[in-house]
Amino acid sequence: MAAITLMAPAVAADIVISEPLPYSLYLANGVPLVSRGQIFDEEEQIEVLRRQGWRSFSEHDNELPKNAIPSEEAARLYDEQPRVRLRFRPRVPLTETVALVADDMSLSLKLLMRLLREKRLGRIIEADNGRQALVQFFRQRPSMVFLDIEMPGLDGMEVLKQVKSWSPETFVCLVSGNATIINVKTAKSYGVDAFLVKPISGLNLQRVLALYGTE
Repeated sequence: MAAITLMAPAVAADIVISEPLPYSLYLANGVPLVSRGQIFDEEEQIEVLRRQGWRSFSEHDNELPKNAIPSEEAARLYDEQPRVRLRFRPRVPLTETVALVADDMSLSLKLLMRLLREKRLGRIIEADNGRQALVQFFRQRPSMVFLDIEMPGLDGMEVLKQVKSWSPETFVCLVSGNATIINVKTAKSYGVDAFLVKPISGLNLQRVLALYGTE
């Protein structure tokens, strides 16, 4: 029988700015956020880890904290956690903009990255799934994010929700070949800024970039 995964909130005193993390941390829904030994120098990132970070344990671990609960129970607390905002970052011209592109389909990912390079964006970060996209956003704080809606493990809608919770000013565009009415309504409730329909064209991308609002 597989061991039961238990989770417990991070101990705030263990997480110190500019010092290696003593253990890996997850969001309440089980998404890996940061690894043991990583160092963070920004106070708002430290605050996220202190207030929203969770440790993971096995039921067979020798020392379990008293507040450890099954992972399924922790996931149900995901929407009830304290809100933490990352520091506001104003939008900059496209030539200075850092963009994150997440898509589990390699051809779609490479196409969008190529089109963005043609628009002379400053730097592009790639992710091939939703979990990786969330981790990259937390670590690198891009000001523009393109998310495929349908990704395994953690879909674009959930990534959108978390990104906007941390950073409402971040420009987020959902990408899909089949944007349903329900998806559109849900995305708008989370604060999505734009939609890009597959197959992606340079003209449609230009329209999205115009919504970003800088030259």
